[in-house]
Amino acid sequence: MRRSIRWIAMLAGVLAALPALAQEPAIDWGKVNAEAIAKLREYIRVDTQNPPGNEMRGVEWLKKIFDAEGIACETGESTPGRGSIVARLKGTGNEPAIILLSHIDVVPVNREFWTVDPFAGELRDGYIWGRGAIDMKNQGIAELMALLLLHRNKVPLRRDVIFIATADEEAGGKFGAGWVAKNRPQWYAGAGFLLNEGSPSRADESGKTLFIGVSGTEKTPAWLKLTATGRAGHGSVPIPDSAVNKLVAALERLRRYEPPLELTPPIARALRSRASYEPEPWRNRLRNLREFLKQPDARRELAGRPELLALVTNTVSITGLQGTNKINIIPPVATALVDCRLLPTWTANRWAAEVRRVIADDSIQIEVLENFPPSTSPLDTPLYRSVVEAVKRVHPGAGVTEALINGFTDSHLFREKGIVSYGFEAVAMTEKDDSRAHGNDERVPVKAFTDSVRLMWEVVYGFSKAQ
Repeated sequence: MRRSIRWIAMLAGVLAALPALAQEPAIDWGKVNAEAIAKLREYIRVDTQNPPGNEMRGVEWLKKIFDAEGIACETGESTPGRGSIVARLKGTGNEPAIILLSHIDVVPVNREFWTVDPFAGELRDGYIWGRGAIDMKNQGIAELMALLLLHRNKVPLRRDVIFIATADEEAGGKFGAGWVAKNRPQWYAGAGFLLNEGSPSRADESGKTLFIGVSGTEKTPAWLKLTATGRAGHGSVPIPDSAVNKLVAALERLRRYEPPLELTPPIARALRSRASYEPEPWRNRLRNLREFLKQPDARRELAGRPELLALVTNTVSITGLQGTNKINIIPPVATALVDCRLLPTWTANRWAAEVRRVIADDSIQIEVLENFPPSTSPLDTPLYRSVVEAVKRVHPGAGVTEALINGFTDSHLFREKGIVSYGFEAVAMTEKDDSRAHGNDERVPVKAFTDSVRLMWEVVYGFSKAQ
């Protein structure tokens, strides 16, 4: 009997020493959700409007959390005030690390159009309100909570888990992720996978999750500056071919321009994958999109769904105009900023040539301010499969769709480094709620947010725990 007892004790000791057999952490999700809500509200109160950015405010806020938790972190500034931060949990290194990427900056606000203080983090009517509540401080907190829970529960890891929060995404990332990619390779050393913003996930009106999107590619920017020149003069004597008049005429031609409908394979797959979540007639249209686009009324129908139209065309948004701030001067120079987003088959040079054809004025200079080539990550990976399994656990009955967004994110900077990078927004909202991003009264549903914290944990834990 004593020998049996000794063998049982020895076996128990061996089993306890095997990290691969460690039990799943017992997590008090009520407590975690309350902490996540409090942290998101605090994070929103950190004003990081870009411009000017001041992301070091967010860096310092995050660093205090890491310091209190005993998690080593490193900070860096691309230029004074433009800060980014990294924290890494070490695993065995048997498999490539995963990066949890987010950006600290938010777009500016026009306070007079808000019904709440945009930087108060107000909790009201089942929502957390404030600039960044959607884009993208909610996901930053979900990623942060995943890292904290791994650390607090001493989860044995087979891969490193890296948290990176950067500056300047809302202005193209030059002072944030672009700076990190170029100047801090040690921050992402050993990484093979990355999760970031950049995929629509949808809920119905009751808040039930319909699908979670995963995106391996994006449209690319072609941000243009148009400059017209002409004879200057006194405002009392009109000059028909003044710089302003030439520019306005060119912009009007560009405004009326309808880029051709074009269906690329990634977009066809993405829209087909979400077809079953659409009401008719859109369900059938998205399943047979190539045929639908041939119909003469296709553009008119798509105009009622602008987010879909933008996926099958290059887009043009005139966003800035400048001449003079003196009303009685006809200026010699007038400029316009035009935000264009391109399909994967287009280059910036080809698009600039098309814009020149449309504006029909060779005297107007066209300058490409921002562009990079398209990049794609495959979806046939262990990380994608981990997302699918996690969605099954957290949102039974919901689907996982191949997604593609109309904009772009910092993910391309890491795809260019050979890192599989996915847009993965764990928070599922209605289109109406999601449309408030970058707009007035931005807010995230509390339940959708806390569900996203759980989903992010399930993905990261399942993908990274020792086996």
